[in-house]
Amino acid sequence: MTSSGNTPQPARSSSPERIELKITSDPANLRDVRKKVESFAQSVGMSSDASDEIGLALNEALANVIRHGYDGATDRPIVVSVERDDGALHVLVRDWAKPFDPSAVKPRGKLAPGGVGMLCIRELMDDVKFERLSDGMLLKMTKKTVKHSER
Repeated sequence: MTSSGNTPQPARSSSPERIELKITSDPANLRDVRKKVESFAQSVGMSSDASDEIGLALNEALANVIRHGYDGATDRPIVVSVERDDGALHVLVRDWAKPFDPSAVKPRGKLAPGGVGMLCIRELMDDVKFERLSDGMLLKMTKKTVKHSER
């Protein structure tokens, strides 16, 4: 993890249109990561509303990794990468948690707890893909910079 503890730290990158944050799975990190990603999204041309939606989807994704993947452990690694490319913002969340099958998550209804985070992520982002790796998961979320007419 980072040498400065749990504070999200940007990794060096040759492109100003990409950031990488390496954190531990401590819920106390969520607010700082969300704010940094929202700020980055706005700096590369995303609207305030789109940036807020990205931040909310990321917050839900990270909370799910911490709660379900790492069973609440606060010292496990998570890497968040964000990049603007081809008219879209790509948010990647890499973890080394236990395997997860996103197709098995079914929302229980609008007012019942459970599965709402996944619904939120899928509704707020234009594309969501989960990739199972041999040692964890990679979540790829994309938000297009041009709003769809139905949004």
